[in-house]
Amino acid sequence: MKLSSLKIFYLIKSFKNKAILLMVVAIVVATFCLPKFSSFAYFEYKILDYYQDIRVKVSQSLKPKPETMKLYVTAYSSTAEQTDDTPCIASNGYDLCKHNKENVIACNFLPMGTKVKFPELDPHKIYTVVDRMHERYNSRMDIWMRSTQDAKDFGLQYLEVEIYK
Repeated sequence: MKLSSLKIFYLIKSFKNKAILLMVVAIVVATFCLPKFSSFAYFEYKILDYYQDIRVKVSQSLKPKPETMKLYVTAYSSTAEQTDDTPCIASNGYDLCKHNKENVIACNFLPMGTKVKFPELDPHKIYTVVDRMHERYNSRMDIWMRSTQDAKDFGLQYLEVEIYK
């Protein structure tokens, strides 16, 4: 026996106890519809996790990977005997004495503005190439320091350098 929609409508309309009818409809909806909705919610959650994993992998692949090498590192200060007749002015015009920050280096084999780190000295401090050295020091870096005594105490060290190009 097939029930048409008109017969179902008359069956519902003639039903005297509406509370029982609503309860039956709620049970039918809960039985047949809610598992589908909850599975969609679970599916959406898995999709969001998948996209989050992709975002993490992409961000890790885009982080700059430094070139590392070990080389000799020295230190210098702004004195005429260690530099030229303008000891406070670096070769790119940066005023070392005015800024008075020990986060710059002199280097011949890297372009101006290149960022480097010395993990053995301070793994979080970033140095910038702003100066050049004498041409005989083509495989060395020179860290600028405020005082001549600090530069002498630093001496010559063989350090690992991370270069960020």
